[in-house]
Amino acid sequence: MFILWRKHGGGIIMLQVKGQLTVCPLSTDRMSSVIQSESSNPQRDVVLATAKVLLLAVVLVTTLLGNGLVLAVLLRRKRCHSNPLHQFMINLCVADLVVALFQVLPQLVWDAEGLLPGPDCVCRMVKYLQVVGMFASSYMIVAMTMDRHYAICCPLQAHRSLTTRRRKYFILMAWSLSLVLSLPQVFIFSRSEVSPGVYECWGTFEKFWVLRAYVTWMTLVIFILPVLIIIVCQVRIFREIHSNLCLRSERPPPAATAPSAAMSKTVRMTLVIVLFYSVCWAPFFIVQLWAAWDPHPPVNGAAFTLLMLLASLNSITNPWIYSSFSSSVSLELRLLLLCSRPLQRHSSITSSTHTSIY
Repeated sequence: MFILWRKHGGGIIMLQVKGQLTVCPLSTDRMSSVIQSESSNPQRDVVLATAKVLLLAVVLVTTLLGNGLVLAVLLRRKRCHSNPLHQFMINLCVADLVVALFQVLPQLVWDAEGLLPGPDCVCRMVKYLQVVGMFASSYMIVAMTMDRHYAICCPLQAHRSLTTRRRKYFILMAWSLSLVLSLPQVFIFSRSEVSPGVYECWGTFEKFWVLRAYVTWMTLVIFILPVLIIIVCQVRIFREIHSNLCLRSERPPPAATAPSAAMSKTVRMTLVIVLFYSVCWAPFFIVQLWAAWDPHPPVNGAAFTLLMLLASLNSITNPWIYSSFSSSVSLELRLLLLCSRPLQRHSSITSSTHTSIY
């Protein structure tokens, strides 16, 4: 996101907020004026702004459609078939819907209208929910990875009652941390008068180092720490699976083949989700840190816009990754898209022919 700061009296630094993912403020309109003053082709800036609005509209519709459809299928299956991974994907779909409604949609309105309409409470609520979506999407992936880690690396503790309790605890902790750690947004951002009669959603930092500390802190707790936890869990999972395969290679039990294949499929799906998460979010946070710590960051409108939109693509990919790895969900999704009536019958059939993992 573009970071633009202005020094006012008393050393207060005010940052205008305008962007799809606001860890610290972003100003597309004021930043675009800076870019236009330095650009030799103002018409190109208009084309870029129009393309950005259209692309945001596509991202919004695709995210709502994909997560909404998969969420509907998962909720329908939940009535007749309890699946541990479905619970995490239901919450991940909800988190991605929060991203679409409170990150992509406000950004689209802002770019189209030039400002975010509404009173101060709307400004604070939108900025709070923007970061809630970021936290929830990240922490739900961590919770899903940790649950797979316990199931594979600690099988003796994987009793059904304990597993259900642990799963609910992971999901509850992911949402609780997301709601609590996003609270600073409520106090940082407010609707302020930036010029006579003009009010915009701004964030205020007393010192410049506070801005840097805030951006660094948000990068650490939203991206770096979750990725490190996921890497540790995935390494231990792969080591455990590899050691089990080596032990079973001499005399593999027939009954263990299907669960092992299903478990490996679950791990591969989790790994793909994590890889897409890292690829989409790493450029965003790198730009954040660069813009916060470099006094003169290389601002390029097209490049910065592309990196910001890349972060939103993660919410599009999650439901389709899960559908591609789950044959039962993909089947019901096709039936739902075709408006087929005997969906529940197919659900019961696929439930009996798939393992407990899927």
